[in-house]
Amino acid sequence: MAVTPASQDAESSPALDYVPGVRGHAVLVTGRDAAGEDALAVWILGAFGTATGAWVLPLAGLDESRLLSVLSMVRGRCLVGWSEVTATEALDKVEGTLPPALVVRLRAGSLAIPDLVAETREHRARHAAEVTAYSATVNSKIAPLKWAGRLPEQGDEVSALSPRHVSAASPVAGAALTVAGALSRAIELWQETEEARYRRPYLRSLGERQPLPPRWLAHLRAAESEREG
Repeated sequence: MAVTPASQDAESSPALDYVPGVRGHAVLVTGRDAAGEDALAVWILGAFGTATGAWVLPLAGLDESRLLSVLSMVRGRCLVGWSEVTATEALDKVEGTLPPALVVRLRAGSLAIPDLVAETREHRARHAAEVTAYSATVNSKIAPLKWAGRLPEQGDEVSALSPRHVSAASPVAGAALTVAGALSRAIELWQETEEARYRRPYLRSLGERQPLPPRWLAHLRAAESEREG
């Protein structure tokens, strides 16, 4: 089976975004490759969405051993998509060639990008409320919180977070890059949220700076902890 020249082994890349107890994310999508044939794109992403490995595997004459080798690198990561369903639907095309336990584990670890945005929104609202409460206790005027990036409205995440221009060798690679880019942008919005909070000493009582939203981070750590289970 041919693998695209751009493919690389994820585990050979340096760690670009390490978070303790987190292996990272992965994107699985199906679509057309550069030759117009059905293919599976697998993107391996770190904790903050940095790509560390990418493969486009033709589904015709699928090399089962190669597929298993690639998807073994996904184990311990959470599959991400616009919904938990779309995050895992590519598995429908290949699950018959995979160990059932691996399929169950991969499906169980799915995450939806809008949930990351929603959790960020919750924290921004909480921080704003804390600023209002603090303002009532001091004589000086306290400026409202401002964030570098505006969060998309609920239901508008796809259009707001999808990269405007994606350069890819094939449609299926472009689809994977779009999801990966959206995840990276959503994580940036969280990081901007935490940076704005932590610049204000009176908001540091809410806790140490978190690299990712707490619930999202808990899912990633759970996937990693179950990797060898």
